[in-house]
Amino acid sequence: MPQRLVLMLERIEPKQGRVFDTTNIRKEWTKACAALGLGRIIAVEGRPYDPRYEGLTLHDFRRSAIRNLVTLAGVREKVAMEITGHKTRSVFDRYHIVDTQDVSNAMQQWEAVANQHLLPPTRGSKLGKISRQPKRKSLMALSSRG
Repeated sequence: MPQRLVLMLERIEPKQGRVFDTTNIRKEWTKACAALGLGRIIAVEGRPYDPRYEGLTLHDFRRSAIRNLVTLAGVREKVAMEITGHKTRSVFDRYHIVDTQDVSNAMQQWEAVANQHLLPPTRGSKLGKISRQPKRKSLMALSSRG
């Protein structure tokens, strides 16, 4: 665990008992989030024990952790997979959500590299100009005539 989190946990007064009933952690989670205003429970007619939930989910933390590890902290993806318990690349990729701002930044970085290293300096545009040099016939075309 990160040292900052360890220090925060050390400062907490120990309590007795469980925070959540582990028989159904998702239901307990949704109740806690609804109580904190991080989500809402929506009653469904005919299903009193199975309401719909909108809001923060446990899996949101897993997605955020992966994005923060790889994108913000620069942890290699293979190491992030080990930390988060992903065994296959395909599942890891489903959790590694890419932010639209990340895509925009990547395109700006690529444009800077392309302008600096790949595109010739602009000394008058040559785009759209037609070459007036006659084209050579290929050797294959000449030799096939016999």
